[in-house]
Amino acid sequence: FVSISLCPSLHFSFHPFISPSSLANIPLSPETAQDQERRIRREIANSNERRRMQSINAGFQSLKTLLPHTDGEKLSKAAILQQTSDYIFALEQEKTQLLQQNNQLKRFIQEFSGSSPKRRRGAEEKDEGIGSPDILEEEKAEELRREMLELRQQLDKERSARMILEEQVRSLDMVLHPERLKVITQQVQEEQAHIQTQTLLRLQQLHAETSAERDRHAAHSPQVQRHTGYRWGTQTERERHTQSTDGETHQQFLNGRNVLFSFLSFVLFLL
Repeated sequence: FVSISLCPSLHFSFHPFISPSSLANIPLSPETAQDQERRIRREIANSNERRRMQSINAGFQSLKTLLPHTDGEKLSKAAILQQTSDYIFALEQEKTQLLQQNNQLKRFIQEFSGSSPKRRRGAEEKDEGIGSPDILEEEKAEELRREMLELRQQLDKERSARMILEEQVRSLDMVLHPERLKVITQQVQEEQAHIQTQTLLRLQQLHAETSAERDRHAAHSPQVQRHTGYRWGTQTERERHTQSTDGETHQQFLNGRNVLFSFLSFVLFLL
């Protein structure tokens, strides 16, 4: 007899003259079926856990690539999170400083642009009696123009750097807080569904009011014609009234949709 093992807890013995293909017809015991089911569930759980860990590791690697001066350096997950938090805080401080500098430069440019003609006129009035040459005035004006140009170039550079930093902060915020985007998107979808529901209800209400008004005018049309001579209820006038009511309702729906899209664009811009 030869003994074989199909699993760690199950052994079969068969005669050398028995065909191995006949083993497929041997029914499995309840314990063997339970072991196989337990093993399959364990393999599925292990596969899901591996995928989850791979996703987490990929997220940490993405965070690590955003951090400065970390090329080739081995960092733990806690260190990556700590450095990411510090980097975001530093970016926020740098953004605040750049905004303050931009405001100071704007005020300086406005003050300088507003006071430069007065300064030139004052200098001309002072130099009238002593016969100062015009070359000095031209040199001063040229120097002022160069300073203005340099200040504007510096302002443009700082504005570009601020926009880059803001984009990096938004990217880090989306990586660290992906659930926030899902919540905002769900809120926008719910708001859109609510607006659509309200619009449909309003359309039904206007349709009912239009039908009632048309029936009421049709019922009183002989009396109205007799007293006022105004013929309400003709097919053309009823169609005009219905079209104007539907046009107003459609315009209200378009206005609501535009407001919703503007709100969604503003939310995405903040993210």
